[in-house]
Amino acid sequence: MDRVSRYTPPIADQRFLLEHVLDGPALLKLPAYRHVDWPTVIHVLDQAGRLASDILAPINARGDEQPSRLADGRVITSPGYVEAYRAFAEGGWIGLDMPVAQGGQGLPLVVQNAFAEMVNGACVAFGMLPLMQRAAARLLMAHGSASLIDTFVPRLVAGDWGATICISEPQAGSDVGRIATRAELGDDGLWRVTGTKIFITYGDQDLTPMIAHLLLARTPGAPAGTRGLSLFVVPSHRLGADGAIGETNGVAATRVEHKMGLKGSPTCVMNFDGALAYPVGEPGTGMRCMFTMVNTMRLEVAMQGVAVAGAATARALEYAAERRQGGPAGEPPLPLASHPDVRSMLLEMRAFSEGFRALVLQAAYSLDLAHASENPEERRRSLALAEWLLPVCKAAGSDAGFRVANLAVQVFGGHGYISDSGVEQYVRDARVMSIYEGANGIQAIDLVTRKLGAEGGQRFRLFAEAIASDLDAHRSACPALAGSLEAALADLRAASDWLLAHVATAPQACEAGARPYLDLVALVAIGWMWLRLAAADPENARGKQAIALFVGEQLLPASALLRQRACAGATALGMLSLEELCRYPA
Repeated sequence: MDRVSRYTPPIADQRFLLEHVLDGPALLKLPAYRHVDWPTVIHVLDQAGRLASDILAPINARGDEQPSRLADGRVITSPGYVEAYRAFAEGGWIGLDMPVAQGGQGLPLVVQNAFAEMVNGACVAFGMLPLMQRAAARLLMAHGSASLIDTFVPRLVAGDWGATICISEPQAGSDVGRIATRAELGDDGLWRVTGTKIFITYGDQDLTPMIAHLLLARTPGAPAGTRGLSLFVVPSHRLGADGAIGETNGVAATRVEHKMGLKGSPTCVMNFDGALAYPVGEPGTGMRCMFTMVNTMRLEVAMQGVAVAGAATARALEYAAERRQGGPAGEPPLPLASHPDVRSMLLEMRAFSEGFRALVLQAAYSLDLAHASENPEERRRSLALAEWLLPVCKAAGSDAGFRVANLAVQVFGGHGYISDSGVEQYVRDARVMSIYEGANGIQAIDLVTRKLGAEGGQRFRLFAEAIASDLDAHRSACPALAGSLEAALADLRAASDWLLAHVATAPQACEAGARPYLDLVALVAIGWMWLRLAAADPENARGKQAIALFVGEQLLPASALLRQRACAGATALGMLSLEELCRYPA
């Protein structure tokens, strides 16, 4: 059997969400988006689906079987990547939500995220590069000088140049304050950086002639920790006065990592040896500037998880309908989907893939309103809700991708465990999503220690109030779900109160409870989305209402256990010494 590499884009469900749940047409009436009409959005989604299924999906298995590689000091991408990238860039897809003035199309972020699901559902490894380009362009537009913007942004938006984020070092992963890469100002008034960066996605490639490396480095005399970090853009090649690409700039990929998944995406060790660098923002503001880029990427990592979950779900549903096993002796075997255990798995897969699709698009929609609403109060409230949802979406969305991919393998059984089916690749590709762009445990700690109590707890309060309001409005759409959601929201309020009461006096206890707390927030958020989904189109929503009932009966009751874990404290964690904990009981 040939390796299966195909993709069915979820255009119908995306349209349902954008039209009936999020009211995309109303968004386009705001001045920032009046150059876009709804038929254009529909056309974009249709064309994106064709791009994903016809051009990107065929290279997915090839990239997994023939990974990118280092040859003679340059990275060679997987077969088909060069041609796919050319079609991607020439189609203007990188600049979908970028300003028109910079060569983009100026569409809302929520449309870009719907498009991102299709790209990543078809081939996550390929989708990593345009993600970097978009994020780098946004960072430079926010913090770069006029000269840097003019030089780099239009070329990034057009896809002429690539981009990276260069943060991690051998001794500095999540502990960013230990970065040792140096930036020194020469007698000629120019900055040069020296150091080694690891885990650099598309650190080198044969798709663009230039790569803009967004790099954190420490300047002479800078204080220790993150306050001493500054941000630079380091081009892979020297730039002439007219913008022409010259000789290499002391930047070299020395290794391409051998990975569990995302094999088509080159993850490089990068050496910078006196590389000419251009400062971005003020000295010592590197981390603050970088977060402009990081937050953009975290939202899309959440959508990566949704994309894998959606693709795995589509494949499992197709297989469970066609594959026949079991049933009464002497009678034809039954479709797999007839069996309660399999049906339960399929419902769980749909609950998470469709529920998190709605949640991530809700976060993007809130960011659009925060940017474009003419009402200052609506902008403030929308931004607060988006800031609350971002760590939840990144952590829980990436976890959902891995969870659903695992369930797809289980539905396929033995055929899922071998590579021919293509579903085991989803598991391998999804695993890293909970690690990069801020490990999920860090997202949970950020939620508890920074966002929960900030500004008098307004972010959580707005989230809880939105759910309570929808419970009042939509209870009749699915009473069983509404009752379970109400109980889960009460568990969440209780856990939030406990954490707020202890975060100052018992920080370890709160950090110990951070992960189950984030999972509790995510569970309530998914219940909220399913209530809205069930109510959105009552005349034609039998399928949505059935899954909503499943969420209410089978998933939301876990809120009581998550509440208990979030408030359990850290006593058990401290009983063993480090030596006792880490001694394997041979």
